[in-house]
Amino acid sequence: MGLKIDKKPRRRAAEQPNAWQRVCAVFGLAGLVLAWAVMLVPCALWLLFSLIARRPAQGRQLFGRAAG
Repeated sequence: MGLKIDKKPRRRAAEQPNAWQRVCAVFGLAGLVLAWAVMLVPCALWLLFSLIARRPAQGRQLFGRAAG
């Protein structure tokens, strides 16, 4: 009773994702993109609004005081 080690293991075919897995991957990726958009768009709009709203008008002093 000996151990035969001279045989090489057979190569397995590379697994290919089937159609169902591809559909799930596409929907998962679309969900991630949508989630980021839902989070980032309001933040970007708030940042843009806050930058525009806080900009002082040219020619006017901040808080109505003269710089000194």
